Amino acid sequence: SDTSSIPANRVEVVYFHRAQRCSACIYAETGIRYTIETYFKDELTSGKLTFKTFNVEDKENATIVKKYGAFTSSLFINTIRDGTDYVEEVTDIWFVLGDDEAFVEEVRSEIEKSLNGVR
Repeated sequence: SDTSSIPANRVEVVYFHRAQRCSACIYAETGIRYTIETYFKDELTSGKLTFKTFNVEDKENATIVKKYGAFTSSLFINTIRDGTDYVEEVTDIWFVLGDDEAFVEEVRSEIEKSLNGVR
């Protein structure tokens, strides 16, 4: 596969969920997707930002689940600088579930912080 078009410095937003989806987990994924598609369209298009979701219980995802140490619904932001991963789990989203404005702001500020590190 051609990887030359993938920026060396980029931000990967990774959301993990279990096979059995609960309303909180669905809310979180929907909110993260909305935030990214609303505020980071250009970065998505350029490949500077990616968003992926994985079922932690799917054996096919074992490698990525292990890399992030995920075992349940969780959001990670991986800031990649010069090929080195800087992975952070974003836990504050769980305190603002149901508050759309606060949720979007939390996700947006975390992503912006990471993007600023790779600009």
